[in-house]
Amino acid sequence: MSHSKMGEQQIYLILRSAIFNAELPPGTQLVESSLAEAFGVSRTPIRSVLSRLKYESLVRFIPNRGAFVYCPTPEEAEQIFFVRQLLEPEAAYLAALKASPSDLEKMNFFIKEEEQFYDQNQPHHALQAIQSFHMTVIEASQNTYLIQCLREILSLTHIILTFYDVTESNTTHSHHEHRALYNAIHQRDANHAKQLANDHIPHIIGDIDFTKKLNHALTIEQIITRYTP
Repeated sequence: MSHSKMGEQQIYLILRSAIFNAELPPGTQLVESSLAEAFGVSRTPIRSVLSRLKYESLVRFIPNRGAFVYCPTPEEAEQIFFVRQLLEPEAAYLAALKASPSDLEKMNFFIKEEEQFYDQNQPHHALQAIQSFHMTVIEASQNTYLIQCLREILSLTHIILTFYDVTESNTTHSHHEHRALYNAIHQRDANHAKQLANDHIPHIIGDIDFTKKLNHALTIEQIITRYTP
């Protein structure tokens, strides 16, 4: 069954949402011809969407095999968090010195959004708010190269948490740690902000379980039905 023709942006948003909601788990193959038929388009926009997802580290192309939903392996995750542990505390330190009123307002907004999503038992939405909070802190550092490095690292850790975070929505303490970090930045206490960011990373790692069983992937038809009126 094919659906009415969709625009590239809509296809991108549907596939991206399905990945972040763990409805297309790691290793799921995304076949160009099947996607094109399901979305009622040619392969050209599908190719473009897959390239965008690859840029965000959500999809990996394997030579002679095709495109697959990607998540770092445990070994890769260890390296990713090692780099995050080194760099993010420095970004928090600089953010405490340089954050603008607009930056602080955005940080506060994302913390409140995180709390609301956990209260509503929507942990995957909470993860997106958490990523936005951390990215706002990083961008407030005003260090172009630090931001560049951490943007990719943060995206990769977000993917890992999307699939392998085992924290229950009613037991997470992340928003308290985020609130403490925000307060330190707001008070311009750079050393305290750096320490809080440094202490926060091991807590994130502690919530990851690579043995967690994932649900089977939904079909593209099921996903389209779920994300369209």
